[in-house]
Amino acid sequence: MKNKKQNIRKAVILCAGKGTRMMPYTKSQPKEMLPIQTTPVLQIIVEQVVEAGIKEIFIVISDNKECIINHFKDLFPDVKISYGKQLKMEGTGPATMIAKDFINREPFLLIFPDELMLEQNPYKILINDYNKYHTTVLSSYKVPLEVAHRYGIIIPKKGNEIKGIVEKPKDNPPSNLASLGTYVLVPEVLDNIREHTDGEGEIFIVDAINKLPKLRHVELTGKRFDIGNPIGFAQAMTYTTLKANPEFKTWLQDLIKE
Repeated sequence: MKNKKQNIRKAVILCAGKGTRMMPYTKSQPKEMLPIQTTPVLQIIVEQVVEAGIKEIFIVISDNKECIINHFKDLFPDVKISYGKQLKMEGTGPATMIAKDFINREPFLLIFPDELMLEQNPYKILINDYNKYHTTVLSSYKVPLEVAHRYGIIIPKKGNEIKGIVEKPKDNPPSNLASLGTYVLVPEVLDNIREHTDGEGEIFIVDAINKLPKLRHVELTGKRFDIGNPIGFAQAMTYTTLKANPEFKTWLQDLIKE
């Protein structure tokens, strides 16, 4: 196909979710704007995306998240950041389709900002893999088998090639590799979203990904935090505070002894 050899120039970040796990904070503020130290999570992610070489970013928001637009105004003068609104919560597939004109039949980086990866730039790793193989590539992370039912789990094939993702397997998970919310996708995934005919309920991007003929994964090894829930957010805050302020470790050790 004519787009097959294009390198990655664009990123789409899905920020329209309600953030129910972080209520009541998210009644008035987007979860993506939660601060890690003094920097909002979404800003950290955008900084990593820009570091990976992306200069065009599309952020999908909902009606109550205009503060995201205000925050990023003039913050990255060399980066074009545009926005679209998801008015109905119909799933990650329709959310991605909001960016279809921006994507414009190019391969693109798709990000769910619930995941924060530190000590490693996940976007640079995925983009480098795509630019080498020109095949849809998913990020993965090793998890204990006993908690595999909480994740979408990679179905291995050969080497880094995979068959797809099985969502939250109740038993006998096909691997211990969880699919994280970061992908580089070929534009044909949008066709698969359009063709989805289940009719009722939400339409998930994973269903469209699983229909693609060739899939790869890259295992990430950095420090991963699920900042969409209170425990993961607290862990990210503690980790970054310890890295920035070594004296915090003494205070924390004293607190644990109490």
